[in-house]
Amino acid sequence: MPHVIVLGTFDGLHKGHQAVLNAALNFKDLIPVAVTFPEPPKRRTQSTFVPMLLSAAEKNEMLECMGFSEIFVLDYDEVHDFEPTDFLDMLFERYEVKAVVCGFNYRFGKGGQGDAALLSHYCSEHGAEAVVVPATTVSGQTVSSSLIRELISNGDIAFANTLLGRPFSFKAEVIHGEERGRKMGFPTINQQLDDQLATPRFGVYATAVTIDDKDYPGVTNIGIRPTFLLQKPLCETYIIGFEGDLYGRSVALKLLSFMREEQRFDSLEELAYAIESDKEKAIKAFQSGILPCDFE
Repeated sequence: MPHVIVLGTFDGLHKGHQAVLNAALNFKDLIPVAVTFPEPPKRRTQSTFVPMLLSAAEKNEMLECMGFSEIFVLDYDEVHDFEPTDFLDMLFERYEVKAVVCGFNYRFGKGGQGDAALLSHYCSEHGAEAVVVPATTVSGQTVSSSLIRELISNGDIAFANTLLGRPFSFKAEVIHGEERGRKMGFPTINQQLDDQLATPRFGVYATAVTIDDKDYPGVTNIGIRPTFLLQKPLCETYIIGFEGDLYGRSVALKLLSFMREEQRFDSLEELAYAIESDKEKAIKAFQSGILPCDFE
């Protein structure tokens, strides 16, 4: 069966990645195959840590939802020393390739020697069409995973979500805390942050909490909670309108907006007043509309 192959790390599945992926899906008479890595290759080639915007499992799930019948996950150790033409030979031997799609800045092969020009030349010699998708820009900015990571770390979650085309989200198991919120009348869930993912700026966020396929508005504090001086950063969420036991379950959070910095309160009464104010803002953010996820 003839195939269209789309090449990319797709580490964020942001609007730029979506443009590349959709260009492959436009070949209605070809079977679409996404060729990707489980993590950004930069994590292996650079000495600095590169946080991910979503897990490999979530990325593959989203690709399947988009319509990719096959996802070929490359083993970096096996292919990083391939010459560019050897890399393409491997793909053309594995599939009946009639078209190859990539982004304008895609590099492949040993030392990143392969580029869109080399790919186009190779395809023309092997009877396949090459499609190179230009950069996607929003508000004059080129959409990229590095920019989105920067926005998330700075607390500009609204613009990060715009570039992603969906709310920045993550899943984590609900763990036991000290139940201070419950005693104050604001029962919360506690989750550890995934140190492999981009870390949001510490502070209080309006969130959407997904439980059994239903979204609830939430107030989420990410950080060390200065009033109680935690030693390790934690994600604590007051779920508005939900009652139930979530301990041990994996719960997804969607960050909607950054509401305020973390701050220390002199009394639990002051903290409770602040949470009540945060609650009203979070409900408004939730009601104003969650960015739809293109993959749901």
